[in-house]
Amino acid sequence: MRIIVIVACVAIVLAGALFGAGLYFSAPVFDERVSEPPDGAFDILPVSEALTFARTKDGRLLLVRSADADAIEAVDLGAALDTVATDPLAILRTHGYQRVAARLTGVAQAVPLEQLGMPFDPGYPHIAAGTNFRAHAEEVGLDEGPFLFPKLTRATAWDARVPARTRLDYEVELCAVALGVYSADGPAPLGFVLCNDFTDRWALLKEIDLDTPMGQSGFPDAKGGAGMLPIGPFLLVPSRDADFHRRLEIGLAVNDRLRQRDSAGLMIWSPHEIALTALENCEAPFVSTAGSHRLTPCDAIDEATLLLTGTPAGVAFHFLNIWRPGSYLRSGDRVLAYGSHLGVLRNTIE
Repeated sequence: MRIIVIVACVAIVLAGALFGAGLYFSAPVFDERVSEPPDGAFDILPVSEALTFARTKDGRLLLVRSADADAIEAVDLGAALDTVATDPLAILRTHGYQRVAARLTGVAQAVPLEQLGMPFDPGYPHIAAGTNFRAHAEEVGLDEGPFLFPKLTRATAWDARVPARTRLDYEVELCAVALGVYSADGPAPLGFVLCNDFTDRWALLKEIDLDTPMGQSGFPDAKGGAGMLPIGPFLLVPSRDADFHRRLEIGLAVNDRLRQRDSAGLMIWSPHEIALTALENCEAPFVSTAGSHRLTPCDAIDEATLLLTGTPAGVAFHFLNIWRPGSYLRSGDRVLAYGSHLGVLRNTIE
C-alpha cells in the first residue's frame, strides 16, 4: 500500500510539473494587446522603391497609391494600359516596371479593403523554409539550421476562414514570389506578399520520421490541406530586390494578444538562397500520406511560386504543451497578421 501511495504522489507531482511547464511555454512572448495593425502596414512605398499591386475579388487589377485599414486609393491598370490582363506578373513582363509605374499618376479610385482578393494567381506547390529565424529554432528545439519542405496547399485570400485542426498553430511569414521562371543560371526577380503558414502540430509529430532529413516527412502533411496558406492583399515588387526583405517587419496577434513581431532581416537564408537551395535539392523525396513529392522541377522554379521564408519566435508550439489543446488555435479565434508595406491578414478559425 505504501508503494502505491508513493507512486501516486510521484505521478501527481509529475503531472503538476508537466501542467506547469505547459502553461509556461504557452505564455505569449509579448505582453501587448494589438487589435489593429500598425500604420506601417498600410504605408505604400513610392514607385522609386516599389510597385504595390492589388486585385479586387471580381478580378480588376489595381496599382495602389495609398491605403489605410479601411480602403485603398488605386489606379485601374486594365483601363490605364488598355488591356484585359489581370495578372501583375504578365503586366510587368509585357510593359516593364517604368511604364507601369508611370500609370500611377492617372485617375485613382477608392476601393474598400473588403473588396480585395488575392493580388495575383499563386502557383502550386510552394517552397517553404523551416527554422530560418534563430530565435524560432531555439524555441522549438531545432538547432541544426534551416531546412526546406513543400507547402502542399492552395493559397487563399487575406480574409479567408481557416479550418480548425487538432493542434493548429500560426506562423506569420514574408513570402517571396518568383516573378518569372527561376533557374540557377538565371534567377528571376522576386516580389513579396504577407503569408501565414498555418500548421497542424499533431499531424507533424504523428507523421514525422526522425530517421529522414528534417522536412522530408511530417511537414508535408502538417503544413498541407485546405485553407492553410492565406496571403495578403498587396503584392510588393521592388525596383531593386537585392536584400529588400531586410527592411520589412512582420507581426501577428491572436484574439488581440501580440504573439510574434520581428524584422524579416533576421532570417538566416535570404529568399534567393532558399530558391537556390531548393534547386540544389530538387531530387530529394518529401513524403506525405498522399505519396512522394519534390520541391521543384530540377530545371527551374515555376513563375508565381511562393517561397515561404520562415517565421520569428512566438509560435504556440512547444514539445511540453502539445498535450494542451488550449495552447493552440480553436474555433472562433481571430488571427491578425501584418507586414510593413504589405497590409494585413484577418483570419478566423472555423
